[in-house]
This record gives sequence, structure tokens and C-alpha cells, in this order.
Amino acid sequence: MTFGTKQFKLAALTAALLFAASAQASNEKTADLGSLNPMTGNTSAPSNWRFTVGQSFNGVVGALDGVARLSFTNADGNWACSGSLLAGGQYVLTAAHCADDFTKMTVQFGWQDGKAAITRNVSVGNAYVNKRWTGALDTGADIAILKLDTAVTTINGYKLSTTNDVGKEYLMAGYGTTQLATTNSATNWNDGNWGHYAYNRFDVDSQTFNRVAGDYGVYDYDPSFYAPGATYMSDFDNGTAARNTLGRMAGVTGNNWTSDTGLGAREGLIAGGDSGGGDFVWNGTEWLLSGVHSWGWQGSEACPDFKLGGCDNAIRNTSSYGDLSGSTATYSHVAWINSVTAVPEPETYAMLLAGLGLIGVARRRKQQ
Repeated sequence: MTFGTKQFKLAALTAALLFAASAQASNEKTADLGSLNPMTGNTSAPSNWRFTVGQSFNGVVGALDGVARLSFTNADGNWACSGSLLAGGQYVLTAAHCADDFTKMTVQFGWQDGKAAITRNVSVGNAYVNKRWTGALDTGADIAILKLDTAVTTINGYKLSTTNDVGKEYLMAGYGTTQLATTNSATNWNDGNWGHYAYNRFDVDSQTFNRVAGDYGVYDYDPSFYAPGATYMSDFDNGTAARNTLGRMAGVTGNNWTSDTGLGAREGLIAGGDSGGGDFVWNGTEWLLSGVHSWGWQGSEACPDFKLGGCDNAIRNTSSYGDLSGSTATYSHVAWINSVTAVPEPETYAMLLAGLGLIGVARRRKQQ
């Protein structure tokens, strides 16, 4: 795949790492379990960041019960991603790069201590990949919908955020790899029998980031590249200016966005296997699904482009302090999601069938 001359170096980097055993954050479809590279918590043990069935967040019991664990197979092996159950219980929202190539897909909810409370399957023909997905992770099109073979009726699915949530704090969740943020070694599956959560803040959208970087002379900026939708960017702060990667980048390019030094002990960053998982914003009464985990970018790779050094706390840990992540914004895709998940009335089905006549060759993958 091509990205143009210097089209947002981040996109090229994360795509190049897609199938690497040490691929960072959620930009990968994590490989066979023996080499899979879950959520980095912070300076405390990953076991402190497990979420369990029925756990309350902001007083909402079972707030993360709708977070899905995806296990799927394709010609290259066995893979893992995450997802979020949508309101209604029939569909799961995930990343396009988790759904565009599989022969078998299992979706599990309530995964704790290595066991699932609920298991569902997805047939190949019931994966709806955003029609603008090209494999380029940062275009805002890294989003897909999975239709479950049987609806989940015992878990409350998530409603979507319909607003631009840049600047807001969010709760992230996924079933990926884990590591301490200060440890200079790769994320791993040592705590893989559990899902993990953490918090962060959406600092800027990637189109704004790249437009500003383009004006500064760092990257070639093409607005059409970001036409499919918005991507939220976050950094992994540890309370110091040195690790505030997006804040430092804003400082040298004219302060076109705001990035603080973090949320303290609650802060975290997505890692391998968290791809497709959800970022949830609080609207005062409920958690809304605002972002879908898409990619990660190491501070040691990003900062030199801006003539900055010392951003990355741990080079071998691709989700350490100073690293970055990106999530596809749901507000950009509300109409498309509703068009896929809407249930026609019975008479509408009859008209559709009459209009279709004989159905030709079935497609391997539906694109909406």
C-alpha cells in the first residue's frame, strides 16, 4: 500500500508494523498467542487494572460488560482484537483492520480468569467494513461492524457519542497485552486472562495535527487523506513536561492544541490486542462510545521529526510514557453505523426481496 511522499509518517509507520511480532499499541492484529505483543496501566501492576463482570464505573454497574474479546483466524494465523457491543445487542463495533480478513471469528463477553460469560460467532458475510477503508490506519476509516449470530440480550450495549470529543477525558478498555509504563520491555500476555482499563484524554484530532505539522514543514499535508473521518490522538503522560509528547509538539508548532501533563495514577495507553476496543466518554448519566482503538506510535519515532528528544520513557515498551495512540471517532460514522444496524420493517424486507430478484455470487466481505 502507498501513502504518498511523506503522507503523515505515523500512518506509514503503524502500517509497516501491522504484522510485526513487536508491533506497538493497537495498530496490530496481534499475532499467534505465543508471540502476541493488553493495556498498559501505569506504574502499578496490570492486575490492578482488570475489569470484571458487574464492575461499576461512575456508578454504572457493569459499565464495561459490553467490551468484547475477538479471536479470529485467517491465512496468516490466529489473531486477537477487541470491540464494543452496540445498543440492541446484535452488533459489535471494532476496527476495520480486525474485520477485513478472517475465515473464523469468535466474540466473547465477560472474559475473566480465562473464561467467557457469553460467546457468539460472526460469519464472514456479516462483517461490514467501512467502504472508505484502504488499509491506511489514520484516514479515519478504520472502523467496522460485526453482526453476531445471536443477539446478546443480557448486556446493555453502548450508545454512540455524536459530538467531537477532543479535550474530553475518556475511559478505555480492551483485552490486549499489558506492561508497566516504566518497564523497558515489550508488552505481553502475562495477564491475558483478563481485560484491562485505564483513562486518558483526547488531545487533538489527527487532521489538525497533520495540518499544523504540514505548515511547520514536518509532513506533506493532504486534507483529502483525512476525508473519511476523524481520528483522536492521545499521549501517555506521567505528570512531567518531558513525557507530554503532544504538548511539546504543540509548543514547537504554535500551540494550536492543548495537552496537559496527564491524569496521574489513572492514566494509561492502549497496546497490542486492544485494537477495535472502545474509548468511552461520560455525559453525566452514561458512558457513550466515542472512539475505536486504531493505532499506536512510539514517542522515539515521532519526536525526532519535530526536532525533539527524550520523549519516550522506554524504547522496547511500545506503550510506555511518551508514546501516542489514535482512535477512530464514532461521531464521524454515526449515519453509516445506523444504516448498517437499522432493522427494516417486515414489509420493507418484502420489497427488498422483490427488487433484488435472483441473487448473484455472494460476496466474501460486505462493505457498506
